[in-house]
Amino acid sequence: MRQATITPDRPSTREQLLTLLKKSEGLTADQLARMLGITSMAVRKHLTALERDGLVTTSLLRRKIGRPARLYRLSAQADVLFPQQYDAMLTDVLRDLAALDGPAKVDLLLRRRVERAGQTLARELEGTPTLRERVRKLAETLDALGYYTTWEQLDGETFRLCQYHCPIRQVAANFPTTCDAEVELYRALLRADIERRCHLASGDPCCSYLIRAPQTVAIAAS
Repeated sequence: MRQATITPDRPSTREQLLTLLKKSEGLTADQLARMLGITSMAVRKHLTALERDGLVTTSLLRRKIGRPARLYRLSAQADVLFPQQYDAMLTDVLRDLAALDGPAKVDLLLRRRVERAGQTLARELEGTPTLRERVRKLAETLDALGYYTTWEQLDGETFRLCQYHCPIRQVAANFPTTCDAEVELYRALLRADIERRCHLASGDPCCSYLIRAPQTVAIAAS
């Protein structure tokens, strides 16, 4: 399930609750209610939803007086909702590697990464006999992986696939091999001609690909 990230400018009650839990070693529903200025019942509704989504865990807080209270903490899964620096760190590591061992070593590593991703995508595309089915399945798989992907059939055997998010955008902007290898992978998976029309790493709003069946290209060229 794709999760929304924390937006610091105008946070919702849910986002404020997540932030409070992030900055604590665990809080009860009553504590959260006082901090947020809302009822304990409203807080518990949010906590129930977060627990269902696997974003919070609970344990019993035993007190000297009264019944034990439920203590809520964020789960490791909730980390994805908060700012990450993986892309910047990976870019720095690859730059250092290029300086030490040369750009060819970086290109090799990036192509291997795309090849591994291709093995997963190839399994998802098994049993898709038509180009339309392959494009649809590829778009659905990429969307589930967080690429926010759409697709459409333009006419006959011509399609457009658009990716509106790149999890490694900074890496792609600094190391074009990543994107070049990705186009080659899609071409092999779809068994079609592919032309990249837009490019996120170049400042476009998405990465878009024009996809044509091989026979369509041959007819157009003749």
